[in-house]
Order: sequence, then structure tokens, then C-alpha cells
Amino acid sequence: MSELSNLMPRSKNFTSELIPAALLILTAVIFFHNIILSGSTLFGSDFLLQFYPWKKFVHDYAWSKGALPFWNPYLFSGTPFIANIQASMFYPLGFLFYIMPAEHAYGYTIMMHSILGSIFMYLFMRSLSVNRIGAFLTAVIFAYNGFIMAHIYAGHLSFVQNYIWIPLIFLFLHKFIDTSDFRYATLAGLCLGIQILGGFPQIGFYTILAVLAYGLFRMAMLVKTGNLIDVARHAFGLFLIVCLGFAIAAIQVLPTLEFTKFSTRAGGLSYDFATYDSLHPKMFLSFLMPEIFGYVVDQTYWLSPENWHFWETCGYVGIIPLFLVFFSTPKRYSLSYIRLFFVSLIVLALFLALGKYNPVYSLVYRLPGFRSFRIPAQILFLYVFGVAVVSGIVVNQAERELIKRRKAFETLLVATGAGFLLIVLATNLAPYRFFFHLFRSCAEVPVELPHMEIIGEKITSSVNRSALLFFTAVIFLVLLQKKKIPATLFMIILVVVAILDLGLFSVQFIKPYKFTFPQEKQALVDQMEKQPEQGRVLTSKSIFLPNDGLLYHFRDIGGYDPLILKRYIYYLQASQRLPMEKHIITTTFVKDADSKLLQMLNVTDVVRGKKLSRLEKAVPEAILVNKAVIKPTEEVLDFLASDAFDPRNMVVFEPEYQPYLVQSKNGDAYKRACSITHFANERIAVRTVADQPGYLVLSELFYPGWKATVDGRKAPILRGNYIFRVVPLTAGRHDVELRFVSWPFWIGAVISLLTLIGSLWFLIRKRK
Repeated sequence: MSELSNLMPRSKNFTSELIPAALLILTAVIFFHNIILSGSTLFGSDFLLQFYPWKKFVHDYAWSKGALPFWNPYLFSGTPFIANIQASMFYPLGFLFYIMPAEHAYGYTIMMHSILGSIFMYLFMRSLSVNRIGAFLTAVIFAYNGFIMAHIYAGHLSFVQNYIWIPLIFLFLHKFIDTSDFRYATLAGLCLGIQILGGFPQIGFYTILAVLAYGLFRMAMLVKTGNLIDVARHAFGLFLIVCLGFAIAAIQVLPTLEFTKFSTRAGGLSYDFATYDSLHPKMFLSFLMPEIFGYVVDQTYWLSPENWHFWETCGYVGIIPLFLVFFSTPKRYSLSYIRLFFVSLIVLALFLALGKYNPVYSLVYRLPGFRSFRIPAQILFLYVFGVAVVSGIVVNQAERELIKRRKAFETLLVATGAGFLLIVLATNLAPYRFFFHLFRSCAEVPVELPHMEIIGEKITSSVNRSALLFFTAVIFLVLLQKKKIPATLFMIILVVVAILDLGLFSVQFIKPYKFTFPQEKQALVDQMEKQPEQGRVLTSKSIFLPNDGLLYHFRDIGGYDPLILKRYIYYLQASQRLPMEKHIITTTFVKDADSKLLQMLNVTDVVRGKKLSRLEKAVPEAILVNKAVIKPTEEVLDFLASDAFDPRNMVVFEPEYQPYLVQSKNGDAYKRACSITHFANERIAVRTVADQPGYLVLSELFYPGWKATVDGRKAPILRGNYIFRVVPLTAGRHDVELRFVSWPFWIGAVISLLTLIGSLWFLIRKRK
């Protein structure tokens, strides 16, 4: 009986937690009901352009080959696919993309992550002893704020996959610091590893910074007590969390690090590129009035011609949560220090999000890690996280009447209220004058929109709604302070109003979409030259999207991706007589199809608009040459473009390949022939015959993972003509085979597997 009586409270407590969890699931169903009930797919801008071709490629390859693709021959004239961290091939919760068509998997994956993110947030708040109402509010804010919902509309799959793990990481981190139990540090590390596998390194980087900041904050509090042993344990625990995170994700991290060394991100980004899409101070207006700058969904966004600024800077968390941040709690209360940390996190996130508009960000840029990423505004997810946590704590304290207003807060209330009144009066009594000054002060270019007539209504509606919510919160705060309403009713009203506020704004981002494969595109693909080694295609200014080569399986010289081989970008820029600029994410600048450098890429087809034309001057995919010259790296591209270079008879090496020069018989005709006997993603076989020593030059990009054999024996692959694979050959008949083997992947796979096994063994052993 005693055992049963001990179980009853636990069972009852577990049952009571199921109700909020069920409500959170119901909330997700309500948000995504258009997708669930209609069977439609979910719209996402970048999902269509980028993630959909990747995921469909992985799905089709896995089902047809029974393996994962390591090399992508269809974009950028060939690129390592295993190193593409944003493809998130090893992310555990991406399993839906392997069992159903990618277009349907996106919507269900996003809904699943919304549910899990809200539940993770709820559990974190409950671990802080926040009541159920406060925890529920926090979960809704975290999962359905404007920032994350705008990113869902933008199709940022990897962002969502990373975002939802931060509350669970903090849950285990908090448990570890409170108990010094390394099981919780291990669990936090495992969750961090899963987050990294989600495919958005910048979010992982910011999460690690937040984890370290929280750990150091708690350690500083321990130092005051003189408990140095616990300080040392916590320091080791933080180190363990970060190491475990990278070790679990090593299967993806190591190939990506290898690729990064050769990519456009090598050596870091320039300050201008790293601070692209910083949070302009004027965007704080949209934190209070979310539609004051228009809305991308209905094409009324007027602040900038580049609509992606909207989702990168959409920091709307609702008026009520923002309102609650300015409450304080008594210093003696146990949650006061946690509130202090998260208020500091809010301030820090906004400080860093300002980027180039922050006068000291040039110093931040020099810190390790910050020069590797662009769009400082993306750290706003920590702002959202902080606002959500603080809101939940304040609601929890309202139940115990442990919140208070300071005079500074009352002054802020009066100033904000006066500001809202002035704007409401201006938009309703003198709208044209108000809009004129607003457009002139904030718009980056003259406002010329086809929906100009509804912009005024959109702005007015946003202003009126925000003002109504603000004054509603103030009224109920006054009533609570004067004890005219019970604390529980105050909490419920705030939660309901906050949910309605976020719902009305955020649900618009959930848009059904119908995937189509236009027949006109397929007709063009059918016309492209077909051979074992299909020639490459230039699709500049055509009906094809940047990554359609991967979707329709033709070998495009272009594409769209944050990581591109740096030498390849320089090569394409030289082909168009453009200066070298490595910070490129797409190749739309390539327009001149007659360039000799493009001929060397085996470009056989050009698509402009809806018309395909055939090029006759393309250099073959594989060719034998017996002449070689050495040129300094900085002179190679100019020499390739000059009349002195003939790609059908000569290859250009850089000084490090001097030992591989062969002696050719000058003046004698070079008799040679070669044919491709096998051509696949990760294996190419060529049969050659020549009467002199020479070089097999392939119009395939040089990358360290490619290995060669000649007649079954290992052979070196040289980098010739700046970017191509070259295999030196002796005279005679040879069978040459090239295979792609990613050793960083296999090493990372072993590290990840051993880390997972060791972590599970430790968790099970400690539990016993």
C-alpha cells in the first residue's frame, strides 16, 4: 500500500501535465489545419529554391541506390553533397523525408517541430518551477512568434530544425548546474549534437554562446559562496556539453569543415558581408506594430525591395509578452536570478543583432566565430527565447503577487501609451501626412507597390490592434495592483490575449502550396544533349530556378548555396571578365556562354527564357594532352583566357606540380584517344590509349575526396587549369577510374557512433 500511495501523487502529477501538452498539440493542429485537412503541401520560399531539390535528391537516391549521395554532379559543375550541412542528411528528426515525398514531408516535419518545440519549452519552464499557465504561455510564444513563423514561410527548414532544441538543451543544462549530475550534462551535449545536425551552424554557434553565458553566470554566483569545487565541476560540465555536441555531430561536421576550407567561406567573411541584414533600429517599430512596414505574404512589404529582410528582422513576440518583460520580481525570490540572466540575454541578443548599426560591432566581428556567419539579425531567436522565459516567470509570480512596478517602468508605460495615442490619432485623423513622413523616413527606395491602396489599411490596422492590446494589458495590470481581479484570472486573461495576438499575426504565414513540374521545363530537359557524360548547361535568365539542375537531373554550371568552391567562383567570374569576389551564393552573373573558360566546362547547352540552344565548341568531358606549362597561381586564369592557351592540347599547372611534368616529343603528332566507359555521381571510368606520356584532363572539379587508379594501381589526381582533375599517364593503353571517398565522413561516423554508444552506456550505468 505504501508503494501505491507513493505512486499516486506522481501519477496524478503526470496526468495533470498531459492537459497542457494536449493543448499545445491542439494549438499546432489549429495553426496547420489547412495543411492537414486539405492534404496540401506547405509553402516555403527557400524550401522551393533550395531544400526541396536537396531533399528530393536524397530521397530518390536512397530509394534507388540503397545509399546516401556523397557527390552532387548537377550543380556548380559538381560539388560535395555529403559536406552540405544544410541538407541535414543525418538529422534524426528528418526521417519523414526518407519515407514520403519531400513536398509532403516538409509540412508534416514543420508541424512536428512546432509541437516538439512548444513541449520542450513547456518542460523547461516547469523545470524552473513555473506554474502551468506561465509555462503554457511561454511555450506558445516560443513556437508561434513572428520570428519563427516568418522563417517557416521563408522555407528555412534547417533554421526550424535547430531552433526547437534550445529549450531542451537549457533544461538539461539547468538540471546539471542545480544537481552537478553529469547525466544531465551528457543529455545536454546529445541535444546540442542533434541541434548541430539540424543543419544551421549559425544557430548552433549562438546556442553554444548562450549555454556558456548561462554556465558562467551560475558559476559566478557560486564563486561568491566560495564553493570552488562545484565551480570546477560546472566548468568541466560546460566543456563536456560542447565536446559531446560536436562529437555526436562529427559525422556531418568533419566533411563540412573540409569543404569550408576550400569554399567561399574560407578565411572568414568580409565585414560588409558578415553584417549583411543587420537589425536597423527603425525595425523596433515592428516589434510593437508588426505590420507597420507591410507584409510579405500579401506583397505589401514596402521597407525594402528585398523581401527577405522581413523574415530576418521580424521580432514580433506579441505586445503582452513584451509588456511583461519590464516587470520585476523580488530579489529574494529563487527565480529572480534566472529572470536577471534572461533579461540580460534579451539585451545581448538585441545588441548583437544590430550588427553594422552597432558602433562597437567591429570589435565583436574580430571575436572567434563571428566572422564566419552573415545576417547578425538571426540572433534574434535568443531574444525570442529570453522574452518567452521572462514572460512565463512574471506570470508565475503574478499568482503569488510577487511582481512589482518600478517608477522607471511607470514612466515607460506613460511614454509608450502617449506614443501609441499619437500614432493612433495620426493614422486615423491625418493618414496621408503620417504615411508620407513614415515612407520618407524609413523606406530604402521610393515606395511603388501594386497594392498601395491597402498599405494604409494594413498600417492603420496594425497600429490600432497594438494600441488596443497595450492599453488592455495596462488596464488589467492596474486592476491586479488594486486587487480588483484575482491573480489567476489576470494570468488567464493575459495568456488568452497573448495567444490571440500571436495567432492573428502568425497564422497568415501558413500557406498551402501545390508543387508542379511544368511540362515546358521537362520538354527542355528532354532536348538536352544525351550521352554517358551528359554535357553541362547554362541556365542564366531562364525559366529554370537556380537549383533545378538537381531537381531535373541535368548538369548545371550554376546553382544557389551558401557554400561554393572558392576557386570555382573565381573561375566563373574570370569567364565573365569580372573581378574576383568570393562572397557569392548564386551564379546568376554568368551570361556570356561563348567564353573559352565555359567551353572548358563542357557546356553544350544554353537555356535563355524558354529556348534551348546548342553550343558546338565545348571541350570534351575527357581529353588527353601532352603539353604542360607551369604558371603562378595569380596568372593562371589570365593565361587560360588568352590565345596562347589551347585546352585541347595543353594543361596549365601551378608550381607545386612541377615534379609531375612529363617529357613530350616536340614536333611529333600526338596520337591519342579516350572514351568514357562509366559515368555516375561518384565513379567515372575512362579508357585511354596514347603513343606518348601525357595527361588525362577531365572537366570535373578538383576536390580532395576524389581518388584515382590507373590499371588498378593508385595514381595521383592533380589540379590543372585552375580547377580541373588531371591524371598523369604513361604511354600505352590504360583503364583509369576515379571514385569519390569522403574520409572525413567515415572518421566522423566512427566518432559519432562511439560517442553515442559511450553516452548511452554512461546514462544507463549511472541510472543503475
